[in-house]
Amino acid sequence: MMSTAIPIALLKAESSRDSAELAADFEQIEKYYSIYKKGATFQVEGASDDYIPADLRYKMSTSLINKQARFLFAEPPDILIEPNDSIGKLTENDTTAVSRLNALVRTILYANKFEEALVKAAKDCFIGKRVAGVVNFDEEYGVTLTFIPSTQFVFETDFYNSNVIEKFVCFKAYRDDEGKKRIYKKKYTLEDGVVFLEETIIDESGDVVEVAIEKQKTLLTAIPVAVFINDGLTGELSGESEIEVLEDFESWYSKMSNADIDAGRMNMNPVRYTVDMEPNATKGLRSRPGEYWDLATNQSQDVSKAMVGTLENRMAYSEPLKTTLDRIKTSAYEQVDMPNITLETMMGVITSGKSLKALYWSLIVRSKEKMKVWGPQLRHLITMHSDLLGRWCNIPTSNPL
Repeated sequence: MMSTAIPIALLKAESSRDSAELAADFEQIEKYYSIYKKGATFQVEGASDDYIPADLRYKMSTSLINKQARFLFAEPPDILIEPNDSIGKLTENDTTAVSRLNALVRTILYANKFEEALVKAAKDCFIGKRVAGVVNFDEEYGVTLTFIPSTQFVFETDFYNSNVIEKFVCFKAYRDDEGKKRIYKKKYTLEDGVVFLEETIIDESGDVVEVAIEKQKTLLTAIPVAVFINDGLTGELSGESEIEVLEDFESWYSKMSNADIDAGRMNMNPVRYTVDMEPNATKGLRSRPGEYWDLATNQSQDVSKAMVGTLENRMAYSEPLKTTLDRIKTSAYEQVDMPNITLETMMGVITSGKSLKALYWSLIVRSKEKMKVWGPQLRHLITMHSDLLGRWCNIPTSNPL
């Protein structure tokens, strides 16, 4: 299977960030994707030559990120194109043209599986700190909209205005007809209010194999890209990963749960013991239904207290362990404002739609907070989308709602 990872040297070559900082950031993001797919690692205990401890990873982070993405975009946002206020009163032909534009945008979004892509993009953003949406225009395919994970692009913003992207470079790995790994690089730069585009095919070492498009001026005045930053503080352009706050909780949950599994496995076969028995008489004893043991006492003992027994663990720790696991799980859920709804919660608390909404209120507020980022950026993408279509179809400039 071909690796889709982009060599860090290619990313460094197109970024003004400190090389060590950039490498650490992308290494961290790769780790977060590994946790999402495989679960958080933890140190197993009790390994020996004849016993292999359980290594079952509870992918709590995966579940929580998927739930967040579904809650945010399972019901997609409504997209409506309306004329720009500066146009003034529209003629009948203009109104018809805007209606055509709305229908065309919906058709293109449907063809690009926009609703499905939006949910997946949200997952990528929550895992990899950020995700990019790119509007492409091609004479063969028309206007398209794609999302790119953080490990496949770098960008730079205006020094005075971080909302203005001045440089955007994205990469995509593939195999050519000869089976060699090639990397497609698409680069946008904003220079004196004009967007320039260039596309090249390079190999893993960074050497140019083919120049698909020489650097050329476009008709755009803004790079057709929106970068969605997950959380973070003022001035931060890297974003934060949900995995970062969930990793330790998941690791401890798996560690404690696996210890419980190991204890159960051990006590399924309790330790047998004999006292004052003839050593030769106890060799090869088996525990099978209906098994009969004919044992002899140790004749070397003056007073024999011969007996046979088993050592069984009464699992007295079960209730405290359940409390600990519930506390860990609840704490992890609280990190992302996800309600930890159990059967007991449903039976004892949820009696109406209002009580259900109250349980999800923190998640609702968190989703509204995330839409403060996603809403304007989606609006920007659709605006770029409709503007390109409008120029193509000679339709008045329009804005999405």
